[in-house]
Order: sequence, then structure tokens, then C-alpha cells
Amino acid sequence: MTKNLMAVISAVLFVAILAFVVRAWRSKAQAQASEMSQPNEALEYFGELLTAAKGFYVATTFANNHLDRIAAYGLGPRGVAQVMVFTEGLLIVRTGESPLAIDRSQISSVTLGQTAIDKAVEPGGLLQVNWSQGSTDLTTHLRITDLAVRSSLIEAISNITMKEGSK
Repeated sequence: MTKNLMAVISAVLFVAILAFVVRAWRSKAQAQASEMSQPNEALEYFGELLTAAKGFYVATTFANNHLDRIAAYGLGPRGVAQVMVFTEGLLIVRTGESPLAIDRSQISSVTLGQTAIDKAVEPGGLLQVNWSQGSTDLTTHLRITDLAVRSSLIEAISNITMKEGSK
């Protein structure tokens, strides 16, 4: 009888903790959604494809706090992604999630980093795209393991942001 009682108590406790975690995540997503507008899912005009790469979408965080994941608008889950740089912006197509499109006018810089949220890699192992959504400064972290491909992405993103700055 005590084994059965302990099993029931454990199951109830597990479900309660799981419900608490889901409620906290949804609450965080709602709070962030009220602070910022929804990012684009497509560019208004794509232009010419400059480069593309397969990699991993790690996270989108606040620019001043790379330990605070954006949960709103489906930006929270990490996963496999196709990253495409067009003359007019950046398009990140994530498996199982809505695409993320960042117009070149929104991109402020591209850098390399080592950590974001729960991901730590070798120095310079994360591609960090710094951009703004309205008045909110964000950083999208991407993991591109091929060094040559990562370099071509950095060059292409830097080129389109320089073009925007010269307008």
C-alpha cells in the first residue's frame, strides 16, 4: 500500500511541477509579447540571395542580457535552421517554427560569441546577429559549425548592413 501511495504522490507532484513550468513559460511569453511587436516572417522584398547555410538556431535574447531568452512569438525553441542572407535582409527558416525575417535596416551588427542561455561553445562558435524590433534591441544566436560558411555569412550580413548605413 505504501508503494502505491508513494507512486501516486510522486505522479501528482510531477504533474504539478510540469503545470507550473508550462504556466511560467506562457506567462513569460505573454509579458514579452506586450513589450515588443511580432517580428516579420518574411521580408517585404528579398532581393538577390547572397549566401545560405544550414545550422542551428540557438536563441533570440535581449541584446543587453544573453541569458534572457525571448519566449514570445515562437522565438524560444531552439532547433535546426536554414539561414539565408538576401540583399534586403536575413531569413531564418526554423524546423517546426515560424520563419524569422530581419530586414537589413533592423540589423545593427554581426559578431561572434561563445555563450547564450544554455549553450556554451568554443570561442567565436556562435554567430550573433544584433538587431532591433521596434525599440527593443535583440540578439539572435546561430550555431554554424563550418568555418568557411560562417565567414561567408558574416561577410554577407556585414555587407548588407553597410549598404543600409550608406543610404
